[in-house]
Amino acid sequence: MRKLFITLCMAGALCAMTSCGTARNAASTLGALDGEWKITSVEGEALSPKAGEKEAFIGFSVKDKRLYGCTGCNNLVGGINADPKKGTIDFGQTGSTRMMCADMETERKVLDAMGKTGKYEITADGKMTFKTADGKTVMTLEKR
Repeated sequence: MRKLFITLCMAGALCAMTSCGTARNAASTLGALDGEWKITSVEGEALSPKAGEKEAFIGFSVKDKRLYGCTGCNNLVGGINADPKKGTIDFGQTGSTRMMCADMETERKVLDAMGKTGKYEITADGKMTFKTADGKTVMTLEKR
């Protein structure tokens, strides 16, 4: 009976340590989203600010499940729901300011790409890609 009790205690301790490690790893992976990301390309086309445009970027606050940023013209705010194990991301409800800029092309591209995004991937060299649900890359970003 005593051997059975010790075996069960050891198994329970092993399960507890494993589950804590898994939660810590998932949180750190999700935490990799935190911060600001410069948008470097959309739909395979390099993106750089044109005259009169601001730099396009997206910032994430994982703790608050919020996003913020700039589309090149207008400011952007919204929510995020990401699953690092599946590599999925959903921007939920987003909104932006309504300023009119000389060239709205960058903004249109950024917003269209965000609407198509269903997955994300962060590489070891600090780059992130947004992809459609079927894996087509729609946007690339670099940590600011």
